[in-house]
Amino acid sequence: MRRSGFAVLALTALILPLSATAATITVQPGETLTDIAYRSGVSVGTLMRLNNMSNANYLEAGSQLQVPGPRVSAGNGRHRVKKGETLSRIATQYKVSSRDLMAVNSLRNANHVEVGQTLKLPSNAVLPKPGFKPVAVTPIPGATEHTVGKGQTLTQIAKAYKLPVSTLISINDLTNPNKVEVGTRLYLTQPNTVLATQSVPAKASPSQRKPAATKPVQTKVSTAQPAKKVVPASTTTKTQLAKSTDWRTYGPLQVDWANWQPMGGSQVVPTLNSQGQGLYLAVNCSANKINATGADGSWKLWAAPQSRFEKDLVKDRCQAKA
Repeated sequence: MRRSGFAVLALTALILPLSATAATITVQPGETLTDIAYRSGVSVGTLMRLNNMSNANYLEAGSQLQVPGPRVSAGNGRHRVKKGETLSRIATQYKVSSRDLMAVNSLRNANHVEVGQTLKLPSNAVLPKPGFKPVAVTPIPGATEHTVGKGQTLTQIAKAYKLPVSTLISINDLTNPNKVEVGTRLYLTQPNTVLATQSVPAKASPSQRKPAATKPVQTKVSTAQPAKKVVPASTTTKTQLAKSTDWRTYGPLQVDWANWQPMGGSQVVPTLNSQGQGLYLAVNCSANKINATGADGSWKLWAAPQSRFEKDLVKDRCQAKA
Protein backbone atom coordinates (compact mmCIF):
# COMPACT_ATOMS: atom_id res chain seq x y z
CA MET A 1 0.00 0.00 0.00
CA ARG A 2 2.78 2.36 0.92
CA ARG A 3 4.70 1.40 -2.23
CA SER A 4 1.76 2.10 -4.54
CA GLY A 5 1.10 5.44 -2.80
CA PHE A 6 4.76 6.42 -3.24
CA ALA A 7 4.65 5.47 -6.92
CA VAL A 8 1.60 7.70 -7.48
CA LEU A 9 3.34 10.64 -5.82
CA ALA A 10 6.50 10.09 -7.87
CA LEU A 11 4.53 9.95 -11.12
CA THR A 12 2.65 13.14 -10.15
CA ALA A 13 5.96 14.89 -9.43
CA LEU A 14 7.22 13.93 -12.88
CA ILE A 15 4.11 15.05 -14.75
CA LEU A 16 3.13 18.30 -12.99
CA PRO A 17 6.37 20.27 -13.53
CA LEU A 18 6.38 19.28 -17.21
CA SER A 19 2.72 20.17 -17.69
CA ALA A 20 3.20 23.52 -16.03
CA THR A 21 5.73 24.54 -18.69
CA ALA A 22 4.49 22.44 -21.63
CA ALA A 23 3.97 23.68 -25.17
CA THR A 24 1.68 22.21 -27.85
CA ILE A 25 2.98 21.10 -31.24
CA THR A 26 1.29 19.59 -34.29
CA VAL A 27 2.64 16.29 -35.58
CA GLN A 28 3.92 16.57 -39.15
CA PRO A 29 3.52 13.78 -41.74
CA GLY A 30 6.31 11.21 -41.40
CA GLU A 31 7.34 12.30 -37.90
CA THR A 32 7.84 9.73 -35.21
CA LEU A 33 7.74 10.07 -31.46
CA THR A 34 11.47 9.47 -31.41
CA ASP A 35 12.02 12.43 -33.77
CA ILE A 36 9.91 14.75 -31.63
CA ALA A 37 11.54 13.56 -28.40
CA TYR A 38 15.03 14.19 -29.78
CA ARG A 39 14.08 17.62 -31.08
CA SER A 40 12.52 18.52 -27.73
CA GLY A 41 15.48 17.25 -25.74
CA VAL A 42 13.50 14.70 -23.72
CA SER A 43 13.08 10.94 -23.70
CA VAL A 44 10.32 9.06 -25.52
CA GLY A 45 9.03 7.86 -22.14
CA THR A 46 8.65 11.47 -20.92
CA LEU A 47 6.60 12.37 -24.00
CA MET A 48 4.41 9.29 -23.55
CA ARG A 49 3.73 10.15 -19.89
CA LEU A 50 3.03 13.81 -20.69
CA ASN A 51 0.50 12.84 -23.39
CA ASN A 52 -0.95 9.71 -21.70
CA MET A 53 0.23 7.50 -24.56
CA SER A 54 0.46 3.74 -24.31
CA ASN A 55 1.95 2.97 -27.75
CA ALA A 56 5.09 4.78 -28.88
CA ASN A 57 4.67 3.46 -32.46
CA TYR A 58 1.24 4.95 -33.00
CA LEU A 59 1.29 8.62 -33.93
CA GLU A 60 -1.11 10.35 -36.33
CA ALA A 61 -0.11 13.27 -38.55
CA GLY A 62 -2.06 16.39 -37.54
CA SER A 63 -2.53 15.30 -33.96
CA GLN A 64 -1.30 17.60 -31.19
CA LEU A 65 1.24 16.70 -28.57
CA GLN A 66 2.43 18.46 -25.48
CA VAL A 67 6.19 18.80 -25.18
CA PRO A 68 8.23 20.28 -22.34
CA GLY A 69 8.51 24.00 -22.90
CA PRO A 70 8.66 26.83 -23.28
CA ARG A 71 9.14 26.05 -26.96
CA VAL A 72 11.89 27.98 -28.68
CA SER A 73 10.67 30.57 -31.19
CA ALA A 74 12.21 31.83 -34.41
CA GLY A 75 13.84 35.25 -34.42
CA ASN A 76 14.54 37.65 -37.28
CA GLY A 77 17.82 36.00 -38.25
CA ARG A 78 18.15 33.81 -41.33
CA HIS A 79 20.95 31.62 -42.67
CA ARG A 80 21.39 30.32 -46.21
CA VAL A 81 23.06 26.90 -46.17
CA LYS A 82 26.36 26.80 -48.04
CA LYS A 83 28.15 23.82 -49.52
CA GLY A 84 29.86 21.72 -46.86
CA GLU A 85 27.88 23.15 -43.92
CA THR A 86 26.16 20.93 -41.37
CA LEU A 87 23.38 21.69 -38.93
CA SER A 88 25.78 21.31 -36.03
CA ARG A 89 28.25 23.75 -37.58
CA ILE A 90 25.52 26.31 -38.23
CA ALA A 91 24.21 25.95 -34.67
CA THR A 92 27.72 26.51 -33.29
CA GLN A 93 28.16 29.59 -35.49
CA TYR A 94 25.12 31.26 -33.94
CA LYS A 95 25.67 29.81 -30.43
CA VAL A 96 22.40 27.84 -30.32
CA SER A 97 21.66 24.14 -29.93
CA SER A 98 21.05 21.86 -32.89
CA ARG A 99 17.73 20.88 -31.32
CA ASP A 100 16.54 24.51 -31.23
CA LEU A 101 17.59 24.94 -34.85
CA MET A 102 15.64 21.80 -35.79
CA ALA A 103 12.63 22.93 -33.80
CA VAL A 104 12.20 26.36 -35.43
CA ASN A 105 12.64 24.84 -38.89
CA SER A 106 10.58 21.65 -38.28
CA LEU A 107 13.53 19.52 -39.35
CA ARG A 108 13.26 15.76 -38.85
CA ASN A 109 16.84 14.79 -39.57
CA ALA A 110 19.78 16.62 -37.99
CA ASN A 111 22.10 15.08 -40.56
CA HIS A 112 20.33 16.46 -43.60
CA VAL A 113 20.26 20.08 -44.71
CA GLU A 114 20.27 21.11 -48.35
CA VAL A 115 22.60 23.62 -49.99
CA GLY A 116 20.70 26.84 -50.67
CA GLN A 117 18.11 26.11 -48.01
CA THR A 118 17.20 29.12 -45.86
CA LEU A 119 17.02 28.34 -42.16
CA LYS A 120 15.23 30.40 -39.56
CA LEU A 121 17.38 31.14 -36.54
CA PRO A 122 16.12 30.90 -32.94
CA SER A 123 15.38 34.16 -31.14
CA ASN A 124 18.39 33.60 -28.87
CA ALA A 125 20.82 33.27 -31.78
CA VAL A 126 23.89 35.52 -31.60
CA LEU A 127 23.95 37.35 -34.93
CA PRO A 128 27.14 38.92 -36.33
CA LYS A 129 27.48 42.68 -36.01
CA PRO A 130 27.19 44.72 -39.21
CA GLY A 131 30.55 45.14 -40.91
CA PHE A 132 32.40 48.44 -41.14
CA LYS A 133 31.14 50.52 -44.07
CA PRO A 134 33.78 52.98 -45.29
CA VAL A 135 32.61 56.44 -46.32
CA ALA A 136 33.76 57.83 -49.66
CA VAL A 137 36.32 60.64 -49.60
CA THR A 138 35.65 63.57 -51.95
CA PRO A 139 38.98 65.27 -52.70
CA ILE A 140 39.16 69.07 -52.80
CA PRO A 141 41.29 70.31 -55.72
CA GLY A 142 44.38 72.17 -54.52
CA ALA A 143 43.81 71.28 -50.86
CA THR A 144 46.86 71.09 -48.61
CA GLU A 145 44.99 69.58 -45.64
CA HIS A 146 42.15 67.11 -45.12
CA THR A 147 39.93 66.75 -42.05
CA VAL A 148 39.15 63.09 -41.33
CA GLY A 149 35.41 62.36 -41.48
CA LYS A 150 33.44 59.56 -39.86
CA GLY A 151 34.05 56.24 -41.58
CA GLN A 152 37.10 57.45 -43.53
CA THR A 153 40.35 55.51 -43.48
CA LEU A 154 43.91 56.60 -44.16
CA THR A 155 43.99 54.35 -47.23
CA GLN A 156 40.86 55.98 -48.66
CA ILE A 157 42.20 59.49 -48.05
CA ALA A 158 45.53 58.65 -49.69
CA LYS A 159 43.77 57.11 -52.70
CA ALA A 160 41.41 60.10 -53.08
CA TYR A 161 44.31 62.56 -53.19
CA LYS A 162 46.52 60.18 -55.22
CA LEU A 163 49.18 59.94 -52.54
CA PRO A 164 51.07 56.91 -51.17
CA VAL A 165 49.85 55.95 -47.69
CA SER A 166 53.48 56.05 -46.54
CA THR A 167 53.68 59.72 -47.54
CA LEU A 168 50.67 60.62 -45.37
CA ILE A 169 52.16 58.71 -42.46
CA SER A 170 55.54 60.43 -42.84
CA ILE A 171 54.22 63.98 -43.33
CA ASN A 172 51.87 63.75 -40.33
CA ASP A 173 54.22 61.71 -38.12
CA LEU A 174 51.47 59.15 -37.38
CA THR A 175 52.30 56.56 -34.73
CA ASN A 176 49.29 54.31 -35.47
CA PRO A 177 48.10 54.53 -39.10
CA ASN A 178 45.24 52.13 -38.33
CA LYS A 179 43.73 54.53 -35.81
CA VAL A 180 43.07 57.97 -37.22
CA GLU A 181 40.47 59.83 -35.18
CA VAL A 182 37.53 61.70 -36.66
CA GLY A 183 38.29 65.42 -36.85
CA THR A 184 42.05 64.98 -37.24
CA ARG A 185 43.54 67.41 -39.76
CA LEU A 186 46.05 65.71 -42.02
CA TYR A 187 48.71 67.43 -44.09
CA LEU A 188 48.61 66.50 -47.77
CA THR A 189 51.92 68.25 -48.47
CA GLN A 190 55.01 68.89 -46.37
CA PRO A 191 54.09 71.70 -43.95
CA ASN A 192 55.93 75.01 -44.15
CA THR A 193 55.31 75.78 -40.48
CA VAL A 194 55.15 73.84 -37.28
CA LEU A 195 51.45 74.26 -36.63
CA ALA A 196 49.44 71.38 -38.01
CA THR A 197 46.07 71.99 -36.45
CA GLN A 198 45.59 75.75 -36.20
CA SER A 199 46.43 78.59 -38.52
CA VAL A 200 45.12 81.91 -39.73
CA PRO A 201 41.98 81.23 -41.85
CA ALA A 202 42.76 80.88 -45.56
CA LYS A 203 40.30 83.61 -46.52
CA ALA A 204 42.04 86.24 -44.41
CA SER A 205 44.53 88.27 -46.43
CA PRO A 206 47.60 89.99 -44.95
CA SER A 207 45.79 93.35 -45.26
CA GLN A 208 42.98 92.09 -43.04
CA ARG A 209 45.30 91.31 -40.14
CA LYS A 210 45.80 94.13 -37.69
CA PRO A 211 49.43 94.26 -36.57
CA ALA A 212 49.91 94.77 -32.87
CA ALA A 213 52.31 97.35 -31.54
CA THR A 214 53.69 95.00 -28.91
CA LYS A 215 56.54 92.51 -29.02
CA PRO A 216 56.33 89.55 -31.45
CA VAL A 217 55.34 87.06 -28.78
CA GLN A 218 52.48 87.91 -26.42
CA THR A 219 52.67 87.03 -22.75
CA LYS A 220 48.95 86.14 -22.66
CA VAL A 221 48.89 83.34 -25.19
CA SER A 222 45.16 82.62 -24.73
CA THR A 223 44.17 85.87 -26.51
CA ALA A 224 45.73 84.55 -29.76
CA GLN A 225 46.11 88.11 -31.16
CA PRO A 226 48.42 88.40 -34.18
CA ALA A 227 51.66 90.16 -33.35
CA LYS A 228 53.94 92.42 -35.30
CA LYS A 229 55.58 90.91 -38.35
CA VAL A 230 58.96 89.37 -37.76
CA VAL A 231 61.30 89.23 -40.74
CA PRO A 232 63.29 85.97 -40.77
CA ALA A 233 67.04 86.33 -40.43
CA SER A 234 67.62 84.80 -43.86
CA THR A 235 65.79 87.69 -45.58
CA THR A 236 67.28 90.75 -43.88
CA THR A 237 70.73 92.29 -44.14
CA LYS A 238 70.39 94.16 -40.84
CA THR A 239 70.15 91.07 -38.64
CA GLN A 240 73.47 90.15 -37.08
CA LEU A 241 74.42 86.52 -37.63
CA ALA A 242 74.68 84.32 -34.56
CA LYS A 243 78.19 83.70 -33.35
CA SER A 244 77.50 79.97 -33.00
CA THR A 245 74.73 77.63 -34.12
CA ASP A 246 73.40 74.27 -33.00
CA TRP A 247 70.93 73.01 -35.61
CA ARG A 248 68.60 70.28 -34.39
CA THR A 249 66.02 68.40 -36.46
CA TYR A 250 62.39 68.20 -35.34
CA GLY A 251 60.16 66.64 -38.00
CA PRO A 252 60.37 68.86 -41.11
CA LEU A 253 62.07 71.69 -39.17
CA GLN A 254 65.69 72.65 -38.47
CA VAL A 255 65.90 74.57 -35.17
CA ASP A 256 68.92 76.70 -34.22
CA TRP A 257 69.06 75.51 -30.61
CA ALA A 258 71.96 77.78 -29.65
CA ASN A 259 70.01 80.96 -30.37
CA TRP A 260 66.88 80.82 -28.23
CA GLN A 261 65.93 84.32 -27.07
CA PRO A 262 63.43 85.34 -24.35
CA MET A 263 60.66 87.58 -25.64
CA GLY A 264 57.41 88.57 -23.93
CA GLY A 265 57.38 85.62 -21.52
CA SER A 266 58.09 83.13 -24.32
CA GLN A 267 61.16 81.70 -26.03
CA VAL A 268 61.82 82.49 -29.72
CA VAL A 269 64.31 80.76 -32.01
CA PRO A 270 65.36 81.01 -35.69
CA THR A 271 64.11 78.01 -37.68
CA LEU A 272 64.23 76.61 -41.22
CA ASN A 273 61.34 74.69 -42.79
CA SER A 274 61.68 71.71 -45.13
CA GLN A 275 62.20 74.03 -48.12
CA GLY A 276 65.03 75.88 -46.34
CA GLN A 277 62.93 79.00 -45.80
CA GLY A 278 63.57 81.00 -42.64
CA LEU A 279 60.91 81.53 -39.97
CA TYR A 280 60.68 82.09 -36.23
CA LEU A 281 59.37 79.56 -33.74
CA ALA A 282 58.00 80.48 -30.31
CA VAL A 283 57.39 78.28 -27.27
CA ASN A 284 55.45 79.28 -24.15
CA CYS A 285 56.27 76.73 -21.45
CA SER A 286 53.79 77.99 -18.85
CA ALA A 287 50.89 77.60 -21.29
CA ASN A 288 52.38 74.57 -23.07
CA LYS A 289 51.71 76.18 -26.45
CA ILE A 290 53.62 76.81 -29.62
CA ASN A 291 53.56 79.40 -32.40
CA ALA A 292 55.38 80.21 -35.64
CA THR A 293 55.61 82.91 -38.25
CA GLY A 294 54.10 82.43 -41.67
CA ALA A 295 55.47 83.21 -45.12
CA ASP A 296 54.60 86.91 -44.68
CA GLY A 297 56.43 87.09 -41.33
CA SER A 298 53.31 87.45 -39.13
CA TRP A 299 52.58 85.14 -36.21
CA LYS A 300 49.90 82.49 -36.43
CA LEU A 301 47.62 81.40 -33.58
CA TRP A 302 48.95 79.85 -30.39
CA ALA A 303 48.14 76.16 -30.17
CA ALA A 304 49.00 73.13 -28.10
CA PRO A 305 51.55 70.84 -29.78
CA GLN A 306 49.83 68.10 -31.80
CA SER A 307 52.36 65.96 -33.67
CA ARG A 308 55.12 64.00 -32.02
CA PHE A 309 57.92 66.33 -33.17
CA GLU A 310 56.03 69.37 -31.83
CA LYS A 311 55.60 67.69 -28.44
CA ASP A 312 59.27 66.66 -28.38
CA LEU A 313 60.38 70.17 -29.25
CA VAL A 314 58.29 71.80 -26.50
CA LYS A 315 59.37 69.19 -23.99
CA ASP A 316 63.07 69.57 -24.79
CA ARG A 317 62.93 73.36 -24.65
CA CYS A 318 60.90 73.60 -21.45
CA GLN A 319 63.08 71.03 -19.69
CA ALA A 320 66.23 72.89 -20.75
CA LYS A 321 64.74 76.17 -19.55
CA ALA A 322 63.79 74.66 -16.19
